[in-house]
Amino acid sequence: MSDNAISVAPDILTRGNDVPSTYVVNLSDYGINTPVRISKHGDILAVGQRYELTNVHLVNLSTHSTQPWLPMGEGQNEAYSIDNLSINSHGEISAFDFETGKLHRCNPSSLSRSTTPPLTLANTAIHLSAVQGDNFVISTGLYEQGRYRYYSLEDESEEYFIDYPVHPGYPDLSPYSTSILWASTVLSLRPDNQMFVCTDIRSGQIDFCRIEGKKISLACRHCYYYPHVDARDKGDVRVAYYSDNITGFRDVTVSDDRVFVLYSGKTYKDEKQNIANCSTLLVFDWEGTLLETRTLPQMATFISYDMEENALYGTTPDAQLVRYNI
Repeated sequence: MSDNAISVAPDILTRGNDVPSTYVVNLSDYGINTPVRISKHGDILAVGQRYELTNVHLVNLSTHSTQPWLPMGEGQNEAYSIDNLSINSHGEISAFDFETGKLHRCNPSSLSRSTTPPLTLANTAIHLSAVQGDNFVISTGLYEQGRYRYYSLEDESEEYFIDYPVHPGYPDLSPYSTSILWASTVLSLRPDNQMFVCTDIRSGQIDFCRIEGKKISLACRHCYYYPHVDARDKGDVRVAYYSDNITGFRDVTVSDDRVFVLYSGKTYKDEKQNIANCSTLLVFDWEGTLLETRTLPQMATFISYDMEENALYGTTPDAQLVRYNI
């Protein structure tokens, strides 16, 4: 395909005003050297890990203690790999294990430190990312029926919504291969449960969606650029990324009125594993308007907006937790 198909829109390339940061804690002091998702609510910081005996550490920043959660395994309260850590206004943490399709939940702030039985996202579909609302679960996966699945916790009904983006190099790709092409997603739900945002890790795609009743509608979609891939409808490997593909939106977190997005802009060819280190922060409103492009001199790998403190936090490449003064 032409180079124009993967050229990056200038909106997200503009260098913005620097965002100063304040050191909070070194996660290595808690045995956490490679965090893979964070979620913060007051004194409690949930930190995901990969390829460790414990999938999540619950760090109490007030008492300087840590509580392990979700040991590696296939038991009821065990997991293989964690994605989409989130904490709701009640302090309940949810973590999705895409390998088993289970959404695990617990509340470390309660006196009993209670763990709710995991929720299995039923049916035969492959689910890749999920976030829980008050009475529903929004997920993405290898879905041929639509990009987003709405699952009701009230009556266990499900429905699929919204077409996938159309890649200009592969306009006639089958629904299944298309779902693989757009599988690298991060979800974040607005605190009032009325909207959510979905970003693509491997390209410049971002969706702002409304939730009304049990329906999902697309409020705004930005296609800043498309992934540089080889895609096909047959074979074991349906989608292969070129090493010069430009990494996109690595993480997203939200407040009542803002959406904060980490943008990489790096290629594996040039940066190898450092593609996860991001120095650009995009700030949107919930209508999808890009309000600011800011620069992070203290780069971030993952971010979390603390609704209790109304503050933005992030992890740095050397596993420090910092507060971004934005």
